[in-house]
Amino acid sequence: MSSAEFGWQSLLLTDAPPACWLKAALFTTYDRADERLLAEHLLPLLLKLSREPDGEGVERQYFLLELDRRLKQLHDHLIVVSSTVREEPGDAEEGESGTYGWIWRSMRHLTVGSRGKAVQHAKLWLLHWGAADADGVEYLEIVVSSANLTRAAFKSQLQAAWRACIALDPKPSKARLARWGVLPEFLRELAASAGEDERLTPFVELLARGDCPEGVTFVASVPGPHSRQVLRRTPWGAAGLREITPSGRGMVRVAILSPFVGSWSGDALRRWCASFEGLPDRLALIWIDKTHPWARAERWLLPESTLKALTEMDSTLLKLRHEADDPEETDLFHEEHRPADDRWSHAKLYSLQRGNSRRLLVTSANFSPAAWGRQNDAGELTIENFELGVCVEQATWPFDGLEALDSEQDAATVLELPIRASAYITWARAAWDGSKVDVECRCEAGRELAGAIKSGGEWTQIASWTLDADGCLRSAQVPWPDSKRPPLLVQLTCARQIVRVAIFDNRPARDREGAIPPEVDEDVAQTMRDGLLFEQYGGRVAADAEGEEPTDGNDALGQDDEVDGAGRPDSYSVPAFILARRHLGVVDNWADQVKRVAARGTGEFELQLLRRDGELLIEAFKRQADRDGKKELAWAIRANLAAEELTLRLKHIPEA
Repeated sequence: MSSAEFGWQSLLLTDAPPACWLKAALFTTYDRADERLLAEHLLPLLLKLSREPDGEGVERQYFLLELDRRLKQLHDHLIVVSSTVREEPGDAEEGESGTYGWIWRSMRHLTVGSRGKAVQHAKLWLLHWGAADADGVEYLEIVVSSANLTRAAFKSQLQAAWRACIALDPKPSKARLARWGVLPEFLRELAASAGEDERLTPFVELLARGDCPEGVTFVASVPGPHSRQVLRRTPWGAAGLREITPSGRGMVRVAILSPFVGSWSGDALRRWCASFEGLPDRLALIWIDKTHPWARAERWLLPESTLKALTEMDSTLLKLRHEADDPEETDLFHEEHRPADDRWSHAKLYSLQRGNSRRLLVTSANFSPAAWGRQNDAGELTIENFELGVCVEQATWPFDGLEALDSEQDAATVLELPIRASAYITWARAAWDGSKVDVECRCEAGRELAGAIKSGGEWTQIASWTLDADGCLRSAQVPWPDSKRPPLLVQLTCARQIVRVAIFDNRPARDREGAIPPEVDEDVAQTMRDGLLFEQYGGRVAADAEGEEPTDGNDALGQDDEVDGAGRPDSYSVPAFILARRHLGVVDNWADQVKRVAARGTGEFELQLLRRDGELLIEAFKRQADRDGKKELAWAIRANLAAEELTLRLKHIPEA
């Protein structure tokens, strides 16, 4: 959804111009991101990989190496922030896949809770796209949704999302940044809770380079107690609803679509509605009856105590029917939604209306005090979750015309909500610098904490912890000089809670380059990587020409062709120069990219990558010369010429 109208499309797409390439990305999710979803679906789309993950044999290895190369280029520019605890129902399919655990060597995975207990429930994507043309215009793509980074979220659930692609100015502006409302401060608070105060600063700076879309306001929640003074300055949680209240006279009506409803008392409902000049008797909750399939699977949860409070406050429950045998009696989410579609709704939507003025909020926030906050008599608001939503003015509401439930006794309810698991471990991070693994975590004081580092199929126990003054922050340094056995993850165990933390590879770039994905054959990995590098600049992957004699790509020399001058068809002295054209074309394509990027004012990062690619191409050409020379000595000339030409050009590349 990028306008006032609802669409029906996949989240796995982008509105950025086709020639743009990804420079950086931030993803926030509730559950730990599913590595298979990232590696086989989201990353190939965003990184515009040329190989498919479902290939076999050599093609599969080319895919893994291409993905690995792009992740190394964007090392520490792709960030995922998640939570360590959950309270909502999930799908049995969710879980970790060990196949792609190596992606976290380049992608930084953060968890919230470094300053105390916090739940990361927001679903935000910020995608920084590099310029596609010589005009140098870069883009920031923003996606706010209800979708976690799990396969179930895309395969088994229906989501609500808002997307916008913003052109960026080369220079930041404080005035632009102020127009984004609470979003910049939300990013700062998220980074602080993750123990990385400056980690998300580049994304805040991107906001300062772009204009917030007209008619759009962000609403966010940040964990912790917030006084009235703080809320006036930064309206978190329910206080943010005041910022999107439609203007006019009379009380505001609110309609809510949320699969998870928290424990509300009548007084808490009254306070929540008052934040946007509403009343509980003008609140309508879209809900399901006991015969609905989502009720049988307990995917929509409404506690009996909250239903009682809603009923006593004269709130309305609107029935979302689902009659698979009678499409005419089925309330669907969109005209393209079919009864056979058995996905369940995970969307969270709020409609605030006063007169003809309406605001539609697309958010991660369930209808719960944990998301919106609990207000005390002093006006202080205590929030448990990080949440984020975007409000669109005068947007359509797709659920007009629903009828009320015949009786509140028909509503699907649960006796009580699932008890949130005890979170003794609230935060953790781990990194490897080539000599040691640094592990930090926040664990309840006085609790026994066990830790182990995984590498391949082996586990190494953490022998002891260093504690800070309050006994909660714990750290350990485990010697690890073995680069042939890189550490993959840390498993922390406290009582019944188990937290797995990906180990980020903090080694220098030159040390990281040699690592390959586990499925790739070490004996052919370098040759395949050389081929992919040539292909990136217009060359051909070696496997494409397996068994062929060298040609220039244009059939300049046929089997019966004659060559004027000293060269003869059976001599490779002159044809070798012709055969070098393919490699020299790679050099020219590389040089053209350098020239285009150098002409822009925002190409520093691209110049760094191109400089390193130039160095890698020289090494690859020399290895290609060795491979060609083993077949026919004269064939090596072409790759050596390309290496020499690129060496000269590399000396003149502009400094990044």
